[in-house]
Amino acid sequence: MPKINIQHETQQKADDSWTAVKNFFETDLDIKKIDPKMQFQFDESAKKGTVKSSQFKAEFSIAGKGTGSALQLMIDLPLLLTPFKGKVEEIIRKKLAKYLA
Repeated sequence: MPKINIQHETQQKADDSWTAVKNFFETDLDIKKIDPKMQFQFDESAKKGTVKSSQFKAEFSIAGKGTGSALQLMIDLPLLLTPFKGKVEEIIRKKLAKYLA
C-alpha cells in the first residue's frame, strides 16, 4: 500500500490541534464522501488516533512543540489510488492547514 506521511507544525496548543484534527476526520464533508461509515479510535490522553475506512487507513498523533504543536499523520492508500497519491496528499495538506490555522 502506498503511504502518505504528513508532518505539520502549528502555533496552536496541542489540545486545540487535537480537537481540530478530530473535527477534520469526524465532520469534513469531503472525508465523509469517501466513506460515511468510517471508524474512529481516539486516545485523548495520548493525543493519538486511528481512522479506518473502506478506502484508506490513517494514524495520527499530536505532540507539543515549543509554544505550539506538531501533527504526525500517516495514511495508507489502496494500490488502486497510487496514481492519485500526490493529489490526495495535496488536498489533505490544504485541509489540515485550514483546520490548524
